[in-house]
Amino acid sequence: MLVEIDNIDRKILGELDKNSRISYSELGKRIRVAKETVKYRIQQLERKNIIRGYYAAINFSKLGFILYRLYLRLQNTSPKIEQEITNYLLQSKNVSVFYRTSGPFHLALGIWARSVWEYEQFWLDFKSKFNEYLISYSLSMMTEYLEFSRIYLLQSKQNEKITFPTITKTDVEKLNNIDLELLTFLSNKARASLVEISKKLNISIVTARYHLKDLINKKIIIGFRPIFNLNALGLEYYKVDLSFTKFDRAKEITQHILSHPNVAYTERTLVSSDLEFDVEIESFEKFIEMMDSFRAKFPNDIRDYEYYELIYNYKTNYIPSL
Repeated sequence: MLVEIDNIDRKILGELDKNSRISYSELGKRIRVAKETVKYRIQQLERKNIIRGYYAAINFSKLGFILYRLYLRLQNTSPKIEQEITNYLLQSKNVSVFYRTSGPFHLALGIWARSVWEYEQFWLDFKSKFNEYLISYSLSMMTEYLEFSRIYLLQSKQNEKITFPTITKTDVEKLNNIDLELLTFLSNKARASLVEISKKLNISIVTARYHLKDLINKKIIIGFRPIFNLNALGLEYYKVDLSFTKFDRAKEITQHILSHPNVAYTERTLVSSDLEFDVEIESFEKFIEMMDSFRAKFPNDIRDYEYYELIYNYKTNYIPSL
């Protein structure tokens, strides 16, 4: 259900989207609103379920994880069978993202694994239970996944996109138990104070501060972000797989598309489309208008695109089982 918000709320959401650990005082200074007002407004945004929580954006590659994207199209199911499939995927520690979508596939999944063999075991286990209900599927492995700050919240020429790289080509970092516990805790408690962290992990505030700073310096934690209720903001979610006619202007096209205010994510995968990106936008009409503008600007370079609309989000985990 759409919830009305004003310009102050939008400014607050915009600042939290860039850094959810920002203090009330600092946020107030940036948008020129009293600290007490900022605190009250955030509490109201949480109460109205516009903000559902806060997570630490983590570079999973530095933890040694590979992210696979799996699309499934089902056949000959019943409500009971579909519920069995849903329950199985919800309980799987390998499933990070689980969406119901429109388009050629019914389910979209993100699967964490430390190796191709771990993924293979997940897939074989799933097929042993539900293969008769699969008519088709598509698998790709992500080599890059970038999140962007949502500059559409408050349009401004000075409001540049911030990039949060969560899958990259990088070395794996060695972490100790405190690091792992801290990452797990902050994965859905990103605004927790150092006092809360120290109590939860049973460590001193000084130790908590040290480990948090170290994880940030090593770029394992690459940001702190809110979890938005897109429906409450009047937004729809689309994923686009776009193909090029030729690659002469691929970099220019990519930069143009990814700079669009409503493009919130992009992925690079093996054996997939030439450019993938995710859109948060007001309506299907606005989405088509945006895509038409891309094709109009590059009529000889964009061959075609497919899109999937998010129907329902069953599951989103912000950290693998460590």
